[in-house]
Order: sequence, then C-alpha cells, then structure tokens
Amino acid sequence: MSNRILKYEIPVATEFTLQLNQGSRIIKVAVINEKAYLWAIAPQENTIIPVNFRVVMTGEESELPYTYQYIDTFILCYGEFVGHLFVDTSVPQHMKSFGL
Repeated sequence: MSNRILKYEIPVATEFTLQLNQGSRIIKVAVINEKAYLWAIAPQENTIIPVNFRVVMTGEESELPYTYQYIDTFILCYGEFVGHLFVDTSVPQHMKSFGL
C-alpha cells in the first residue's frame, strides 16, 4: 500500500479534532507564517476518522488524561506563545500506532 504526506493546520484552540486518514502517523509539527501545522504520513485510503488533540501552554496547569501522548512543541508570536501538542490515543485498537 502506498502512502502520502498530508498537512493539517492546527487551530488556535486548547482542544480540537482533526479528520485524519485511518492509520496516519504524525511526523512533524512546525510554524509557517505564524500558523502551526502538523504533517502526517497517511495511507492512500479514504477512511477518515476524527482524532482529538490538546495544546498546553508552557506554565499552564493541566490535568491531561494518561491517554494523551506528547507529539511536539511549537512557538508562535515571536516566542510569546509556546504550545505543546498532545494527541488522544484512546481510540480504537487500529489507531494505537497513531501519533509517534
């Protein structure tokens, strides 16, 4: 099965859901023109599933469920905002490899 790399914008929100291809694997988080994005390797299939994410700011108190795994850190507003991206892995068994 062939794969492709897809780009998704990370919205300005503490919690959000992205529609990703089933079996996707996040490979990069970066900022372009003050917008945060993530890239994922996605199988060339049309099954799309919702995946939940959470952004925690540096210094913010947060009680993340143990099912959330750290993905990467991104910096916006010339260092004024430093966000740490987590993905919810409490998804069906076919997605356990998602995220890392």
